[in-house]
Amino acid sequence: MITVRELIEVAGMDTTAVLAGEAFLDKELRGVTSFDSPDGHRWLRPGEFVLTTGFPFVAQGRETASGLIQLIDALAERGTTGFAIKLGRYVDALPEAVIARAIDRQMPVLSFPMEKGWSDVIVPVTSYINAKQRQELDRTHVIYERFHRHLTSGGGVENLAELLHRVLERPVSIYLRTPRKRLDVPATVTHAPPLEKLLGRTGPNVSTREPLTRYRDRHLIRWLLHHGETQGAILLWEVERDLHPWEKVAIEQTAALLSLEIERHQTVAASCQRFRNDFLHLLVAGCDGSRDLLYRKAEEAGWSLADHYAATVLSDAGAPDIMHTWKERAALLEALRSEWEHISPSVLCGLDRENRILLLFPADAGAAEPSPEAVESVKRIARRHTRPLCLGIGRLHPGLEAVPHSYREAVIACRAALNAVPTAPAGGQSAPLVVRWFARLGLERVLFAASPEQEARRLADECLDSLSRYDRERNGQLVRTLRAFLEADGNHAAAAEKLFVHKNTVKYRLQLIRELTGLQPECGRDQLLFRIALTVRSAG
Repeated sequence: MITVRELIEVAGMDTTAVLAGEAFLDKELRGVTSFDSPDGHRWLRPGEFVLTTGFPFVAQGRETASGLIQLIDALAERGTTGFAIKLGRYVDALPEAVIARAIDRQMPVLSFPMEKGWSDVIVPVTSYINAKQRQELDRTHVIYERFHRHLTSGGGVENLAELLHRVLERPVSIYLRTPRKRLDVPATVTHAPPLEKLLGRTGPNVSTREPLTRYRDRHLIRWLLHHGETQGAILLWEVERDLHPWEKVAIEQTAALLSLEIERHQTVAASCQRFRNDFLHLLVAGCDGSRDLLYRKAEEAGWSLADHYAATVLSDAGAPDIMHTWKERAALLEALRSEWEHISPSVLCGLDRENRILLLFPADAGAAEPSPEAVESVKRIARRHTRPLCLGIGRLHPGLEAVPHSYREAVIACRAALNAVPTAPAGGQSAPLVVRWFARLGLERVLFAASPEQEARRLADECLDSLSRYDRERNGQLVRTLRAFLEADGNHAAAAEKLFVHKNTVKYRLQLIRELTGLQPECGRDQLLFRIALTVRSAG
């Protein structure tokens, strides 16, 4: 490639030869040709520079200005970078209207010296272009060699960013989602655009047509796509000009090596995740082995076990395309894993036997369920999903041996959430995320259990065991009082009359029931749970 400014110098012309379009002398051209026929422009290729006498456009009684304006318009439509005209033979001077049209069409116009022939320009310019192309090929070959040496020497991503910086001699930033990295070379680069939030989303359509795109009109960006999602980006700072071919080669070599790293990392991560899924299955199924076995297998999976966990289960409402659903769940799991990979002790995340996303949050023994911050982080990531999602949250049961209980509760809560998903989101709204806490379920905890009868017995044990123990140890009447209160439809006076005690005694006993069970006998939802528990206990 050669600019019009370089052409003036190579052809032995001077700057006085510029008749119009001086502001556009840096336009690049691919070659030089000549024609003196009225329709010669029809065979021009984009990027060619034209030499002409102007004869066909002023002959046959044509007015000079209109003929040359027609020529300028025809050349501009063909993508011509400019033309040179021999003044003094058929055209004495360039009319002002012609100069104005050339400027309007960004068309440089030169005065071709009368003493020169076409070949005096075409030959040296063609030789100059060929020499530049040879230099471009040589430089491109050097680029390939440097990146080949980087690959064969086992250079990492950090070295790759430094290599691209040295080749392009400009600041470079590299973003990767998996593995999560951001590299700025030189390290003093600051105030980079927040591209991290764009990673993991569907790739921009333009990236499939034009790999290099402008970002905020100041930077050049090369997106790295993997399975249709943006998994990384290469950012070139403050690039106002078009890149040379060898520079584009350097960027594409960098993109290719980064794509290999992304593919390698995701392959390793997928294998590791399958191993982690197996460990989660072991944990939630209730391992009969020792705690040492659990800790050893967790260490093999790259996890550090906490003492207590609260389980959550995340699932979608399903779709006819099972493979598409599986891919979306895998992508969502990866987003969640990336969110917490630096947390210690780790949040354990994987897929259960039903391919639902299983999340085990470490928690203090005194907590009732996962922290609000943990739940909010799940919600934030889940809202990127394209279909309705259901999140079930189990209670915390102290000890690793109690993880299966929290998991079972999370599954029931997830099923309850699934039942509450609207048939279709309102127009213009994003897909809903329905959240259910097991601790806040009423009759649903029995209805949506895998075995409603077993769940009803568990409910009876939870609600009544502490009351029965109190009655045995202190000769109390809590269970009897609860039954009378429910049979009286929550009427304190009627219950007191049935028990032959004062109304305040009934209220005192109900307060004890609240403290021992955490449930509210006066609350309609909790009354239903107590009724189920008493019915099951009576039947047993």
